[in-house]
Amino acid sequence: IISMKKVLLIYSTNSGSTFVAGEIIKEILAKDFDVKMQNVVESKPGDIKNYSTVILGSPSWLSRGSEGMPTEEMLKLLDAWKKENFSDKNFSIYGCGDDGFIHFCGAVGYMEDFVKSVGGKFTQPSLRLNSFWFELDKNVALTKKWATELRKKLTV
Repeated sequence: IISMKKVLLIYSTNSGSTFVAGEIIKEILAKDFDVKMQNVVESKPGDIKNYSTVILGSPSWLSRGSEGMPTEEMLKLLDAWKKENFSDKNFSIYGCGDDGFIHFCGAVGYMEDFVKSVGGKFTQPSLRLNSFWFELDKNVALTKKWATELRKKLTV
């Protein structure tokens, strides 16, 4: 049974920024929802089945020979889901990057394209965080604002 009150947040992290952003998102959503947050390395493809809303977070990285990609661990999970139909799922995406690179938060765009390819619905525009640790206060505020908007949209 898919519960509308259950949210699965799957993150991948390198420097810890997507983990910290995920913790902020979880804290805000947990006021109204049962939020399970897990590292992508602990995720199995079947984990998604009991959730109506899935949040994916990844830094942009050099993966599979291309810059601006999700981490290899996130790519493996997305690959496992490629033949699925997720038209019954709401997705939200966030990512961390550095605008000094050509493909700023390219992982976000990659995950958005993936969600479209499996029929998922977007709850709101994705969150792209720039230079997370160097502009921490600004990025924490942006994450809180985004998560609060998401919470409102999911409670409607």
